[in-house]
Amino acid sequence: MNHSSWKVFSAFILAVLVMGLLPITAYAATPADVVIGNSYTLGSGKVLNDDLLIIGGSVNLMQGSTVNGSVILIGGSLNAAGTIDGELAVFGGTLNLASTFVLNGDLITAGAAMNRDPGAQINGQIYTGGDTPNLVLPGGVHLPNLASNFNPFFRVGGFLVSIFLWALVAMVVAMFIPTHLTRTSQTALSQPVVSGGLGCLTIIVVPFILILLAITICLIPAALIGAFILAIAWVFGMVALGLEVGKRISGMFNQDWHPAISAGVGTLALMIVLSGLQTIIPCVGWIPQTLVGLIGLGAVLLTQFGRKPYAPTPSLPEASSDDSLPSGIS
Repeated sequence: MNHSSWKVFSAFILAVLVMGLLPITAYAATPADVVIGNSYTLGSGKVLNDDLLIIGGSVNLMQGSTVNGSVILIGGSLNAAGTIDGELAVFGGTLNLASTFVLNGDLITAGAAMNRDPGAQINGQIYTGGDTPNLVLPGGVHLPNLASNFNPFFRVGGFLVSIFLWALVAMVVAMFIPTHLTRTSQTALSQPVVSGGLGCLTIIVVPFILILLAITICLIPAALIGAFILAIAWVFGMVALGLEVGKRISGMFNQDWHPAISAGVGTLALMIVLSGLQTIIPCVGWIPQTLVGLIGLGAVLLTQFGRKPYAPTPSLPEASSDDSLPSGIS
């Protein structure tokens, strides 16, 4: 709703990301509050006195169940036959509303498939697509409508689509070459200075070379291929770091996710933080995203797209006093 709400939201996401980059530790968490890639059912007669966040999971709210809070669905599915006293926000998922469903707050959807029984009651307003109002996140934090408060051409739906495309790409890549991503992320974390330096040098030198190639008409295809490979390397590096973030987040919830889920959730969290900082602080918000991208790019080059583990060249051992003289000379 105001700028302070943005600060609270970004601080919450950033805290999750920072904890995800720390060594894996099992943190206590209530499964009813956050459902990531799992299934959850709130049985008939049960009451959840909290907000419910669903990321890529499947949730069933049985007839007679009650959620005294807001429900946010990001991907996955929600089968609702009970009562929600707060707001219901659905982004890119599937929503099935039974005839016994009652929503006492607003319904907000963007890129979602909704199947609504005519008997389902929605006592608040219904917002879809570009009409999305201020969103309420778990904990009562209001996320303002970017279209009205910042850039008139920037839409919440477009922002969500972009970060979900990142997550989708991450999941597809992790399904086929998880080992390559792991090698890249480990190199980025163990050698951030070397990776960042190589990435910075690449961004400075390679575009200059591509411009020189493009000047000669016959080498324009080579320049285009080079630019394409550079873009792929940048994306691969970001996804590799997202996979590492996802692994640490799964450790926070004491879960062992499939690499595809870890990559998708981690990349989603990473892009929310980086894109959010760039939106909130336009002047310097691009710096964290650039630094992360450069480190990821350098790690991709050091490992040849994760094909080979990077091993720094060991320094030569110093000669001992016994080895300094030829044999037979004392």
